[in-house]
Amino acid sequence: MRVGDTDSAKGPDLAVQRPSRASKSGRFPGILSLVLAGAALAATPSALAQDDVEKLPLNLPAEAAPGGGSGAAAKATDIGRLGDAMQQMRTENPVVARVNGHEIRWSAVVDSATDLPERYRDQLETVFPALLDRLVDMHLLADAARGRGLQDDPGLREKMASYEDRLLSDLLLERYLADRVTTAEVRKRYDAMVALRRANLEVRARHILVPSKEEAEAIIAKLDDGAVCPTLARESSIGSSAERGGDLGYFFSRRMAPEFAAALDGLETGSYTTSPVKTEFGWHVILLVDRRDDDIPSFIDMQAQLHEELTKEKVGQLVASLRQQAALEMFPEDAVTQDEPSEASDK
Repeated sequence: MRVGDTDSAKGPDLAVQRPSRASKSGRFPGILSLVLAGAALAATPSALAQDDVEKLPLNLPAEAAPGGGSGAAAKATDIGRLGDAMQQMRTENPVVARVNGHEIRWSAVVDSATDLPERYRDQLETVFPALLDRLVDMHLLADAARGRGLQDDPGLREKMASYEDRLLSDLLLERYLADRVTTAEVRKRYDAMVALRRANLEVRARHILVPSKEEAEAIIAKLDDGAVCPTLARESSIGSSAERGGDLGYFFSRRMAPEFAAALDGLETGSYTTSPVKTEFGWHVILLVDRRDDDIPSFIDMQAQLHEELTKEKVGQLVASLRQQAALEMFPEDAVTQDEPSEASDK
């Protein structure tokens, strides 16, 4: 017996008024009729493998064969029209079915596609009718179960409590992380990573050391006018590297004065500081000559990984805090922890 027939001997009346896909009675928006008509675009329905979906079967359209001449072109046009209709549905989120008074909205049908293989999720306009049918059948079966009192089954209650715990924990984490794992925070972590990696890379630089800020500014003006750093260093620098044209060779920037290192980290190869840099030795104009093995990936390349790292860190902090506040007991009570030496180790 198909769900939807009436079997008074086995339980409540399961009959339901299913919406007709061809109906223009105004029960659904006209745009929905276009979407539901998408079922006709698929040639032969095929049942999805049992492992891919829930126990309730889902008949999906077979994938269209390549080619097909004018018929295939017509179907492509229809699918294009359905795509436009789907976009409107996303905006309006209308009721697409009523089952014994229970409303099924567009968004519920879309959300139910998450268990489908990717090739079907990418063509939602084609599989929408099958998804809607499955949701209707699910509500019919659930109503039938309630009619038999199955909602009071102890096993079900236990599963529902466990599922509620999962949903609540997911919701808490979603809201907790919303303002803690942001693009700005991920970018801050990336910048810190870049600074650390650059501090562990050897750089080669030239500098011109002078006694006053005004002299340093005059040096920068000369560089802007086309003068070269080695010549200016030999002429004006009071540093020990003046005879070498200000060449400091290769070194780790972290070993330099903090102000000097920070200025280096902000330079690209071949560029010089546009403002004088002050240290305990005087005023510097710094030219970055080379940075060895500077293979630091871009922010775009690192964003997903850093987002995941930051998420794990924040979740770990929250859970650790909750554990400290909780009345927590772990069994068996005499379990040996990693920090406690065993009796065997004392002998």
